Amino acid sequence: MESAVWELGKRRVVIECPASLGASIEQIQGFPPLRSWLQKLHADIEVRRVTIQSVDTFKSGNIGFVKLSSDAHFNGTRIPGVVFLRGPSTAVLLMLRTQEGGRVPSRLDGGYAVMVEQPRVAAGEALLELPAGMDDGVCTAVKEVMEETGVAIEEGDLVELGAAYPSPGACDEMVTLYACEKAVTSDELERVRGRLGGCRSEGELITVRLVRISDLWQTTDMKTLAALYLWDRRKLI
Repeated sequence: MESAVWELGKRRVVIECPASLGASIEQIQGFPPLRSWLQKLHADIEVRRVTIQSVDTFKSGNIGFVKLSSDAHFNGTRIPGVVFLRGPSTAVLLMLRTQEGGRVPSRLDGGYAVMVEQPRVAAGEALLELPAGMDDGVCTAVKEVMEETGVAIEEGDLVELGAAYPSPGACDEMVTLYACEKAVTSDELERVRGRLGGCRSEGELITVRLVRISDLWQTTDMKTLAALYLWDRRKLI
């Protein structure tokens, strides 16, 4: 068992990492979501010790996910401290509206949301979701939309809707939600429908689906429901 002591401001945290995990204590300490999580802990949550339980790496060799248990207390009372670290992510509610007679559609016109369908082992089925990905920079949302759907958008096209924790009981992930409206021709719309996207060599088996915006409420994807609600709220203000 390797261990190290981290001094983060007034915090002193012992990090323990079993040698059997195949990751060194230095690699664990260099994992950005771990440092970010420890730094953002509120003063009334005290974490004295962290034990790394599992580490998953990408093909690049970089750490992708870390599961840990922590000796955590809230105002002196011990609380559950199992955490799955993956870092922040982004998701985009991308809406395509067809032009008719050269007229640019308004917000009140019908249209389609560009969704990605992919198998999700944790859910036990293929799900329809917003284009999304781990946040590794300012242009993450733009990059993910292109990689997963083939639709080109610009940073200036994005409207930030807000951010939320989808599963704070065990995961540090905060999802920043964006919306983007794009006027397209009927031919452009059809080229998107059924397109294969994602990085298939990394197991991303994505098929692009077009869903009527008025039917989005039927999805089981929490990102979609939250983005749709926030977008509707913006329209009402």
